[in-house]
Amino acid sequence: MSDYGVRRLVILSGDPAWCYEQALTFTRQYPGDWPWISDRVIDDYPYLQRRPSAVNNLLGSEFRHAVFDATQGLHAEALAAVSGTLAAGSILVMMVPEWHRWPQREDADSLRWSECSQPISTPNFIHHFQQQIMADSDVILLRQHHPVTLNLLSARCDWLPPDGSPTAEQQNLLATLFSAEHGTYVLIAGRGRGKSALAGMMASDWPGTGKCWLTAPAQASTDTLQSWSNGKVTFFSPDGLLEQCRMTKPQGVDWLIIDEAAAIPASVLYQLSAFFPRILLTTTVQGYEGSGRGFLLKFCAGLPEHQILSLNRPVRWADNDPLERVMNHALLMDAEDSLEQTAERLQTVMHIDRPQLAKQPALLTQFYGLLTSAHYRTSPLDLRRLFDAPGMSFSVGLSQDNGVIAALWSVDEGGLSADLAREVWAGRRRPRGNLVAQSLAAHGSEYLAPQLSSSRISRIAVISSLRRQGIAKSLVSDQIRQAKDRGLDYLSVSFGYTDELWSFWQACGFELIHMGSHKEASSGCYSAMALVPFTQRAIMLTKRSKRHFLLGQLLNGFRPECINDIAPVALDDDDWLSLAGFAFALRTPDATQVSLYRLLRHPDVECRWVRMMLEQRYRLDELVQLSGVSGKKELIKLWRYEVAQALTLLDKQKSRYWKDWVLGIIPLECGS
Repeated sequence: MSDYGVRRLVILSGDPAWCYEQALTFTRQYPGDWPWISDRVIDDYPYLQRRPSAVNNLLGSEFRHAVFDATQGLHAEALAAVSGTLAAGSILVMMVPEWHRWPQREDADSLRWSECSQPISTPNFIHHFQQQIMADSDVILLRQHHPVTLNLLSARCDWLPPDGSPTAEQQNLLATLFSAEHGTYVLIAGRGRGKSALAGMMASDWPGTGKCWLTAPAQASTDTLQSWSNGKVTFFSPDGLLEQCRMTKPQGVDWLIIDEAAAIPASVLYQLSAFFPRILLTTTVQGYEGSGRGFLLKFCAGLPEHQILSLNRPVRWADNDPLERVMNHALLMDAEDSLEQTAERLQTVMHIDRPQLAKQPALLTQFYGLLTSAHYRTSPLDLRRLFDAPGMSFSVGLSQDNGVIAALWSVDEGGLSADLAREVWAGRRRPRGNLVAQSLAAHGSEYLAPQLSSSRISRIAVISSLRRQGIAKSLVSDQIRQAKDRGLDYLSVSFGYTDELWSFWQACGFELIHMGSHKEASSGCYSAMALVPFTQRAIMLTKRSKRHFLLGQLLNGFRPECINDIAPVALDDDDWLSLAGFAFALRTPDATQVSLYRLLRHPDVECRWVRMMLEQRYRLDELVQLSGVSGKKELIKLWRYEVAQALTLLDKQKSRYWKDWVLGIIPLECGS
């Protein structure tokens, strides 16, 4: 294999004990690095061991051979990442359950993405994975209690490994970078294409007089880049670099290199870009962190001046590498490549189910590829969720030639029991899933919200050549119709707020009912939630949520006096409920701030430390120091104590009643 410059996948299928024994035999017979990726620790194993959840720390490193344990569950992102770290001539030994029983086996990894409290079987993904294995003659499948059959590698030419000199592709890009006077350059490439080496070469041979600085999500993943730079780069963590730049503008720095930029929050990238004359961002086409092309769409659209660079031919292994090929097919890593720009108009909107996706690989690839291209955080985890997570629904917009030009993915939410809904509202429970339904309860004032049945639009995408033609709106309209037909209470969406996005959702009939108080690290935007109500109880929920949201927006605008024009001085039952949830349970200050303001308006209420927070706008660190408490958690306890004392002062009997309701002593219906 080394002569050919390729890597192969070896599947061991059987009982875990047999798989482990066979895998250890491989590690003894073939010299190499042999990192062991498993949630089970092997005693006295002489090589590196990592849990699948920690594999991202290996990105940027290179190994000869590896073992991947999927006997209890298949961590798809870790599998993709490990594959990308293997050098030419390597084998990846993958251990899986007994072949025919595997599809029905509970998969422990499903706890990460299924929103279920217990592991579930994942037959759809496993069947898909097995089909790709069986279709590839270069994969070696060894099954317990079955005769050994070894497939020879398909014929190919000998491989010329890199000799340390830049390839023709790299030379062309280096010439472009060396002539750069200013601007942002985005280097996008698949794994093994030499992008880290290129960035290191650029830093090493940069003809200018200034320095080159480097930042990345993890310093350990920059080993390859730093080795190629010959010590010419200085590393900073993203947050540390941003803080330093804010304090002192960098001097004498010609380049900032941002490695694996798609894994760094866009807000941080935008801020860093203002401090340096030249920036080189590298990002992976598709892999553990998400989609590099999707990152380009998201990030580069906001850059005034940028140039896209690409590396297409592999450097670390030969063309048509068997391991890369089977991983691309099994994890749809190259699904974006199936997209074709078209001028065809929307012909029909069609609901599709999992059996259709399983029977029509082209439809699956186009659907997933379109979502991947538009949402840069899409990763193999989403593929697993698409195949097997409960409560998923899918729709496509088809052109006249039946090509997929639009895609929509929705998720069922709600239907929680009354007692669990109260626990969510009180801040004591946070069950998996139900993003909008739980947020309305935990961050708003609607303890009934998790009980209602709803659907949330999770992803929506339109092929780039056909955007702004009403196609996405057609898909949403169809989704609204489907939700009504199913008898759901409402349809919701959660998105990073921009004026443009909100205009779209508003035009689709949605009403804004919640906005996060802090910008999301991943998008640099405030998280917004909106919904379309169908039933009477959902309409009432929407009205109350909007009122709560608008009052909060006024107060966050530093105009607490505006509350006089909106609400009476006396506390109503909603206020008592909200304040009791804060004082006697775990509801947050943000979720309770409207009622807290109204409480502070009462002439008999002191609440010194709450007043200093809300009305006098002291910072948290100032309040911690002034109050003498040990930190934020203790400060919030102090606020809760003050509010509890105030409620008892105002009406001892009513305070006791709402405390008992919040604690679950009084039945739920008595508080409604």
